This record gives sequence, structure tokens and C-alpha cells, in this order.
Amino acid sequence: MSPQMASLLDQLESLESEVEAVDEQTERYLRRRRALDRSLIGWLIIGAFVASLALIFLLVMLNLGPAPGCTGAACDAQRWKEPAEFLLTIVSSVMLPVVTLVLGYYFGKDEQA
Repeated sequence: MSPQMASLLDQLESLESEVEAVDEQTERYLRRRRALDRSLIGWLIIGAFVASLALIFLLVMLNLGPAPGCTGAACDAQRWKEPAEFLLTIVSSVMLPVVTLVLGYYFGKDEQA
């Protein structure tokens, strides 16, 4: 084999190893990026869930709480029980499954890959 051919083969092997190194670095970067994205999505979903619970609590307390100087049946502390149970049913039957579904999708997607 001629010296030029040997030199070309050495250069080709060097380039192939560089390509493999770049591919490995790219794959590591993509794995880190996906992990950060999943973390951000998870925190956003959990934050939205907590914020919605806080909003429901505030709405129940502000709209149905006793007013200062209020007397009679309109100020009964038990009148908030039925609306609060209804809102809790909405949270547990609609919002919680959505949170579970989204988090399960993003974290389950990592195990499949």
C-alpha cells in the first residue's frame, strides 16, 4: 500500500472517531435537555395544580365565608359545605387525573427510550 493511501486511511479513521465523539456528546446533551424539559413540565403541572387548589380555597372562603356583622341563616358556617364538596369533587375527578396523566406520559417516555 502506498504512503498516500495509508495517510488517507489514517485521516479517515481519525474523522470517524471524531464523528463518534460528536455523536456521543450530542446524545448526552439531548438526554440532559430532555431531563430538564421533563423537570420543567413536571414543576409547571404541579404548580398549576397547587395554584388551582389555592384559587378554589380562596373562592370558597371569600364568597361563602361569614361577613362581618352578619347574623341569621345567611351567615351559617355550614352553608359552604356543599359547594366546597362539589369543588373538591371537581379537583379529584378532573384535575388530578390530568396531572397524573401528563406526569406519567413524560416520565414514562424516558423509560421507553
